[in-house]
Amino acid sequence: MIEDLQDELQRQQPERKERTPHRRGAFLLLAFIFWIIYSAVLILAFMPKMIVAFRESDIVRLISEIDERKAASETRDAKLCFVIPKSDGSTTFVTCSQKITKTGASEYHDVVEGLLEGPKSEALSTGAISYIDRGTHLIGLTVSESTVFVNLSESFTGSGSSWGPNGLETACKQITKTIQALDPGIRDVIILINGDVLSV
Repeated sequence: MIEDLQDELQRQQPERKERTPHRRGAFLLLAFIFWIIYSAVLILAFMPKMIVAFRESDIVRLISEIDERKAASETRDAKLCFVIPKSDGSTTFVTCSQKITKTGASEYHDVVEGLLEGPKSEALSTGAISYIDRGTHLIGLTVSESTVFVNLSESFTGSGSSWGPNGLETACKQITKTIQALDPGIRDVIILINGDVLSV
């Protein structure tokens, strides 16, 4: 009789142990749901005060000022030479002031990179365009005394091709005039294509 009772107790104990984790899991789930509901109620209750405090703190203006300062430190004004084509086939060179990105390299490098990006809306509104092929990349730039060597990618050779036989020469003049607008002391600008001197 006692042995039967002990066997019965041993059979019931594992069942109780198996049920315990399920109860614990259900309790945790209920606690989590309660926490979410409690948090939502707190947020809804204090949201108007949070919005007022956020507006009064003027944090949006502060963030925009920081962004403006950062943008100003990463850009600068430069004079870039673009072209206004005329109906008779001739061209007029125009120098436009445009914001360019500071790359950390020399000013010469920055203005050439800015020129390769092309005219922005202000220059375009005057009818200015660039004869330089959009796929052109600056490989390197060296300044030696009063001469600047500008090494460009192969795409530059296709510059101005849709504007007639003098299109490439006009694109070369854009680079020369842009560099001389930065430094009037530069006498010669030699353009290289992948390290070889370009003959126009």
